[in-house]
Amino acid sequence: MPTPKNPDPGRILLVQAGVTSALYPFRSHPLGLMMLAACVRRDIPETHIRIIDMKVERITPQGVAREARNGGFGLVGVGAFSLHADIQAETARAVRDAAPGAVLVAGGPHATCHPERVLRQAPFDAAISGEGEISFTVLVRKLREDMGCNGLAGLPGISVLRDGEFIAGEPPTAAEPDTLPRPAWDLINLRAYERSSSFSILGRRRYMSLFTSRGCPFHCIYCHRIFGKSFRPRSAQSVVEEIRELADRYGITDFDILDDAFNLDRARVHAICEALLKLPRPVTVAFPNGLRSDLLDDETLKLMRRAGTIYISFAVESASPRMQKLMRKNLDLEKAERAIRTAARLGIFCNGFFMLGFPGETRQEMERTVRFATRSPLHTAHFLKVTPFEGTELFGMMPECERARAAAMTGAMKYYDRSFNLSDVDNKQFMRIMSRAHRRFYVNPARLLRLVSAHPFKRNVASFAAFAARRILLGSSRGE
Repeated sequence: MPTPKNPDPGRILLVQAGVTSALYPFRSHPLGLMMLAACVRRDIPETHIRIIDMKVERITPQGVAREARNGGFGLVGVGAFSLHADIQAETARAVRDAAPGAVLVAGGPHATCHPERVLRQAPFDAAISGEGEISFTVLVRKLREDMGCNGLAGLPGISVLRDGEFIAGEPPTAAEPDTLPRPAWDLINLRAYERSSSFSILGRRRYMSLFTSRGCPFHCIYCHRIFGKSFRPRSAQSVVEEIRELADRYGITDFDILDDAFNLDRARVHAICEALLKLPRPVTVAFPNGLRSDLLDDETLKLMRRAGTIYISFAVESASPRMQKLMRKNLDLEKAERAIRTAARLGIFCNGFFMLGFPGETRQEMERTVRFATRSPLHTAHFLKVTPFEGTELFGMMPECERARAAAMTGAMKYYDRSFNLSDVDNKQFMRIMSRAHRRFYVNPARLLRLVSAHPFKRNVASFAAFAARRILLGSSRGE
């Protein structure tokens, strides 16, 4: 066993908390942590940083704790989505026991939405809210000046507990996207991500995730809006230069764009596509999320296809106009349907996301959503249960007793969980509709043939078929 080293504030361990799931085995590069690392290394070059992605490295909280102790890391940051809040807390407790001298910092979407709860439920010294590049770099500087945490209270974006009192930091300062450095690609094992499917469910391939913008001006009731309400895009030149650099340095020509709202600026989309067409080698682009369907006109889709777009996820959510108004997405369903048909005709692999169980939703409205999916030319579809995560407007729409129960379950809820039914349909009927949705979509020979013929990576079709079968079988067994 390695001899534990004394904690060094110049040695930073950044951890993406998570756990594998049979229904959702997808992976994505920890871009948030990679950006933190890049900013710290740019501004404080004498630091040493290591990144651990728990899902990819298949490491337990206890394993992370051993790394923290044996590596002499003086600062350990643990980021998590609310889905993995329990893993984030368990990791913090394990690190505190193994490396009591290390400073523990929580980050990510969960800490952004619930900083006080995170600090009270796990032994974190501080929680960072929002976009953390500037806040985290300030925190690192403070700790290098004084290893204690006394000077952290009140710093922008940083919350602490002092003598049991919660002290929230000032609103964090968000960096302009074009001023940020490239993510720290060298701090992750690129090949490890090739061994798992990305969020674009295209199967195993060599690819990189990208953010080309931050923020979304829409007001969907189920969204936390981590990046804020204003759309802040990177320039087309910055985006394409990053793609060119990845191609030159690592030979990567496949990309997943993970924006909240990539296509809000039509002119920017066209500029990016035109620049991609001028690259010395062709690239392929997938959009697992972040495209507003009713803003995808035919001309834009044709240009995106020429520029290498091979996959689009269409987040329709509901085919009920009433539910569209309730969720405040207000998607133009006719335009969305046209975009799907155009994309499929152009040879783009089309996935759909649908949500069932909005407050007051009727059986007829759910069936309308399922029919929209099954009658569309989508190649794949996911039917997810509306899940009331705390911190969203949807959460506030529940009865008070239900809100308390949902808050207590944060970290254990999943999108296939049956614990909540906000609709006007009784639980038994709701479970029946959910269980039939995937079967009605996939048990269709014509669709399966189209899926195989349209899949961009034929070598991955078999693994996807196995996933789809597992999704249907497990969804049925869980009452989905």
